[in-house]
Amino acid sequence: MKYKHVFWGLVLISVGVLFILNNFGIFEFGWRTLWSLWPLILIFWGISILPVKEWMKIAGLVVVLTFTILFFQRLTQHAPWMHFRHFDRGSWSDNWDNNDDEDSGQANYNEQHLSVPFDSVSRKGVLNLKAAAGNFRLNGQTNDFLDFNKKGYIGDYSLTTSDENAVKQITLRTQESHINGSFRKNQVDIKINEKPAWNFYFDIGAAEILMDLTAYRIDTAVLHAGASSIEIKLGDKTPLSVWTFNAGASSIKIEIPKTSGCQVNSESFMVSKDFEGFEKKGDRLYQTMNFDSSKNKIYLTIKTAISKIEITRY
Repeated sequence: MKYKHVFWGLVLISVGVLFILNNFGIFEFGWRTLWSLWPLILIFWGISILPVKEWMKIAGLVVVLTFTILFFQRLTQHAPWMHFRHFDRGSWSDNWDNNDDEDSGQANYNEQHLSVPFDSVSRKGVLNLKAAAGNFRLNGQTNDFLDFNKKGYIGDYSLTTSDENAVKQITLRTQESHINGSFRKNQVDIKINEKPAWNFYFDIGAAEILMDLTAYRIDTAVLHAGASSIEIKLGDKTPLSVWTFNAGASSIKIEIPKTSGCQVNSESFMVSKDFEGFEKKGDRLYQTMNFDSSKNKIYLTIKTAISKIEITRY
């Protein structure tokens, strides 16, 4: 067995283990964190050119990767994105207090409420959400066009809107601020009005995303996420709904109504797939048996690596 034949396999397995440990909350890990491990490139290169037998190179690679996983937090503790910062009177200063207790009086814990008033002129809404990390829930109804509530250790969000041709553009963006490593204590709840048709554009880091969209008309949605847990329940309020998922090592669960036909294009590798009620139609292409005859259709394109994808029908 040659070193070059097992190199990428072991590297991918190790990265997958780090993502799994992240999902269990043992430590925070994302694609950007890999940059703090750039010296490993020199080590791997050095191992590959050593004048020794192949099995010795493989053993050296296993030792280095095991050491990296076991001592990951120490190896990355000086990376700037592993720290969190707070803005104080116009200047940046480091905050090394990792106490996550909401009652401890930390200045970096806060709550925020934002809303966009409803207007009957706008027949379509476009929601752009750009955030670093956290727990995101989108469900429920509101009389406003959009209702937003946040609490936790990630800083405030900015909200901007614009109107053109009966389309209301809404952008929610994390402002420059501190980010605590315990992103699971950063909760965002969003409610949207059910009357307009909606387009989503989400760009989120490590996250837990829960969306019940059965009451809404979703025309298109693009979701970029890092290592995440994603659960989405889709409805049948629109004749055509097109979704694109781009995610790192993630768990993705999607529920689709039996009244809608669904087509899935899974452009993924090293993935566990469970597509209930689907037939394979070609390379990476799956369809429900009622796809051609259904009045309403849902198109899903899923691009992930080292993930679990589950699609069920209700």
